[in-house]
Amino acid sequence: MKSKKLLFIIFILLSFMSSYSQNGIENLLSSGLDDANRFANAYTKPGSDAVIYGLANGWYNTAKVKGLGSFEISVIGGVSQINEDKTSFELNQDDYNSLQFESGSNSQQVGTVFGQNSPDVSMNISEGGQTIGSITLPQGLGSENIEYLPNIMLQGSVGLLFGTELKLRFLPEVEAKDVTSQFYGAGLQHEFTSWIPGIKVLPIAISGFIGYNKFEGEYRFSEQSTLVSGSNQSIRTDIDSWHYALIASTKLPVINFYGSIGTVSGSADTRLKGEYTVNTGVSQIQGATLVDPLNINYSVNGFRATLGTKLSLAFFKLNIDYSFQEFNSLNVGVNFGI
Repeated sequence: MKSKKLLFIIFILLSFMSSYSQNGIENLLSSGLDDANRFANAYTKPGSDAVIYGLANGWYNTAKVKGLGSFEISVIGGVSQINEDKTSFELNQDDYNSLQFESGSNSQQVGTVFGQNSPDVSMNISEGGQTIGSITLPQGLGSENIEYLPNIMLQGSVGLLFGTELKLRFLPEVEAKDVTSQFYGAGLQHEFTSWIPGIKVLPIAISGFIGYNKFEGEYRFSEQSTLVSGSNQSIRTDIDSWHYALIASTKLPVINFYGSIGTVSGSADTRLKGEYTVNTGVSQIQGATLVDPLNINYSVNGFRATLGTKLSLAFFKLNIDYSFQEFNSLNVGVNFGI
């Protein structure tokens, strides 16, 4: 199971989808839809936010756009830092209708998709003052000692007319027994210094950029619990990410420096798909079969600044940069082109 999780996060970015297991989020349905939605929102939000910011990484390594017909192929990889405050949240049982800590606590910190519960956190499902079942809260990636969110992608760039450059990127489709994913994106960069008199003779370039990414991923449950059974069960996530930036860089022969300021915005739609029959749960849904019971939506708007350097050797270029944002990231690009 561990190797499957690691493969999943490396190749499709959406690490939080792989952290569900037999004692996963679907078991929370036995406490009712309100409780399940409340917990799912708090548990998954850091993962969705991290992916939206991560998709904005690596778009550019200079403000100077390519000439007409010039092209570049890039392999871009990096890691996003997961801050401590993203690994847990405070769960107060007073905010829930049917969940109570088995330990007797009224509230405590529990792991998000990036955290862990050590030891396991068990909660009773209660109704009318009687305990009718119990669940173990799902672990996050902290239980696998994963502290960074990796990403890798392939990108192509080509120079167009009027000081503009088109960028296309994708991650090869991944299909396995439990995983399906797809990722693609497109961006446009326009160099202002190509048409501002006097500036284009200086050893600097200034340009604007807009880029869009789309990610679709699905993780299918291969195991079922005694609390909740059913068929065709999976978690599906669709993510849209936009990045707008103003870029500046030097125009020197071998070593150059670049930086940008801009914004990241996007949305994530996560759905629990399939049929879920609640075998043990509150009377409201006891014995009921729920179809596509959870739908969680998030949106992100944040600031981003990047500093980097690039080494150019004939048709081979190597760049590295660091981005300051809600999930700080370090990225490296290997670029080939003319």
